[in-house]
Amino acid sequence: MENRYTDKLKETLNSYHELSDSSLEILLQNCEISSHTAETYISRENKPDSSEYFLLEGILHSCHYSESGENITTGFYLPGTVITPHFARTIGGNSIYGLQFLTAGVAGSIPVTILDELRNRIEDIRIFGKKVVEEELTRSVRQNLSFRADSAKERLINLRSEYPNLENMVPHTAIASFLGITPVSFSRLRNTLAKKQHNFLSNDKRNPPLK
Repeated sequence: MENRYTDKLKETLNSYHELSDSSLEILLQNCEISSHTAETYISRENKPDSSEYFLLEGILHSCHYSESGENITTGFYLPGTVITPHFARTIGGNSIYGLQFLTAGVAGSIPVTILDELRNRIEDIRIFGKKVVEEELTRSVRQNLSFRADSAKERLINLRSEYPNLENMVPHTAIASFLGITPVSFSRLRNTLAKKQHNFLSNDKRNPPLK
């Protein structure tokens, strides 16, 4: 494993819970690092998946195929992220959705059986696993509430807050799919927000604060 990926993996793991040097070493010894091109899947919908994943570089999305064959984006992952835990994204050992790179990237993986065994016998790795589950639950609840209560415009504003510059890095079709609107509607929505921002800045310049 290259040193830069070792460092990135350590940073990713420690961002959830600070691990001892010995625990980090055990995890690193059992991790495999792999590079991927854009559009590569590391897990396919309805196919066997026996790993936990750590995103070190690039952008991933979770996705599934609709009855009409459309590939629908259900979530995004940025570097430094532990991907949704295996138990929450599989049924009977098969993935319930795909994990696909939207850009070139690098991921770490560890067999779920090994990580489960380590969690059961090493306290700080157990706490690490608990923190990952807590963050995933929080993310999932927040996303579900947004889709139930917010308009497409509000969802886009929230997306920009959570994933700055995402629109400059991934295909807009993926973002439109995630928001639940067509690419044409997404383009119109972006233009609407851009005009509002331009008008706000113009008014601000015309009305400087009093000194």
